Amino acid sequence: MSMDDTDTQAIRDNLSKAHKVWKRLHRLLRGENMNPRVCGMFFKAVVQAVLLYGSETWVLTESAMRCLEGFYYRAACRMARENRPKKNSQTGEWTYPARKDVFEEVGLYTLTDYIDRRRKTIGAYISTDRSIFDLCKNGERRRGTNSRRWWWDQPMNADLESEEVASSVVSEDASEVGSQSSIEDSA
Repeated sequence: MSMDDTDTQAIRDNLSKAHKVWKRLHRLLRGENMNPRVCGMFFKAVVQAVLLYGSETWVLTESAMRCLEGFYYRAACRMARENRPKKNSQTGEWTYPARKDVFEEVGLYTLTDYIDRRRKTIGAYISTDRSIFDLCKNGERRRGTNSRRWWWDQPMNADLESEEVASSVVSEDASEVGSQSSIEDSA
């Protein structure tokens, strides 16, 4: 996060790091001639983790989202075998496959789905401890800074399954915290 409370620099930094990681990983995957779905799994585990680090609290503008989605789509096209952009040799025009087809071949969901899942998970955790949420929501804007939209005011549209996963993670965390406090009380 920067002094002016914008996430643009964090997004740029993560995108730069993800480019570097993807460059190294893509060479390895291409050399091994792997199945596109296996490439997608490696991409999610390594590159996407770097790309989306901290994205739970980002306020994503349209231009920032286009940059992230562009990188994500280009990487998916490179992993795909059948749904790749093709150049017409006579006219020199490129034809691009539908994003849905490329992501399906590689085994990925859209980037907004992954960001929404991360937000649901942290939202479920914060909702169990209302004091954190209240401090964030009641925080005041510093003098001289731009007014901005908060990450919790952005729409979250992940599927029901991710809500169930998030609530189970939160309930497990809460039970661990409860058991630790009872151990400390008895000591």
